[in-house]
Amino acid sequence: MTLLCGEDFFISKDATVAIEPRWPQPAFPEHYHDFWEIVLVEKGSGIHVLNDQPYVLGSGTVCFIRADDHHLFENVDDLNLINVLYRSPHGFRYLADLSDFLPSRDLPDGQLSWQINHAQMQQAKQYIRALSDLMADISPENIAASEGQFLQLLIMLRNGCFQNRGDGNREQRLQGLLRWLQHNFCNDIDWMALAEQFSLPLRTLHRQLKQQTGMTPQRYLNRLRLLEARKQLQQSDKTITEIAHACGFSDSNHFSTQFRREFSLSPKTLRNGEH
Repeated sequence: MTLLCGEDFFISKDATVAIEPRWPQPAFPEHYHDFWEIVLVEKGSGIHVLNDQPYVLGSGTVCFIRADDHHLFENVDDLNLINVLYRSPHGFRYLADLSDFLPSRDLPDGQLSWQINHAQMQQAKQYIRALSDLMADISPENIAASEGQFLQLLIMLRNGCFQNRGDGNREQRLQGLLRWLQHNFCNDIDWMALAEQFSLPLRTLHRQLKQQTGMTPQRYLNRLRLLEARKQLQQSDKTITEIAHACGFSDSNHFSTQFRREFSLSPKTLRNGEH
């Protein structure tokens, strides 16, 4: 597994923040860092496997990577990322420990609990542009200013995440639907009933979900199911048929066809370690 070192990304040993855009981000093999990272998904889609747990990425997803995490990107489609690198929550020169502003490791799905809307993404990009300008000069004054700008970005992301958990406008309701699917994708899904549950016209649900994830609702649902099935194939002793049914597929042959289409190998090949 590859180790990415901060000395290759930070402008100097005194710098505490760095910006690394990936436009687009190609598939990237498993790796880890000696620094921490915030990943903002500007557009596109892909799969982020963090500490062996796969997550679907879409526009507005915010991921938090710790120095002891290992992760990779796969099945990417026009995935544009902005990576904000920092030494650690307590590695700043002019700020104290920032752990309270970051997702708790103990929370379930903490990596996916942060989701911002389009307007908040534009605001985040303004902070990031200001950070990029400040990082051209490594004077103590500019390092202090960049750390202050980083703190403002972190507070904005945190506020945006919690603001989007309400039941207010359509975009917030869509985020609620995405969170619901993340925990219920193995169940039978009635899109009409979900549209009513989240007070979204069905056509709006289809259009906005595709805009957010880069996929039709059914393809997004299938990807969630297939990612869970792949994890169970790798980590459990269940039969392929048991896994197919547990992940929402009523027919194991259809499951195998979908799995091969998504991952370019069959469930049996993956289970037998032949890939």
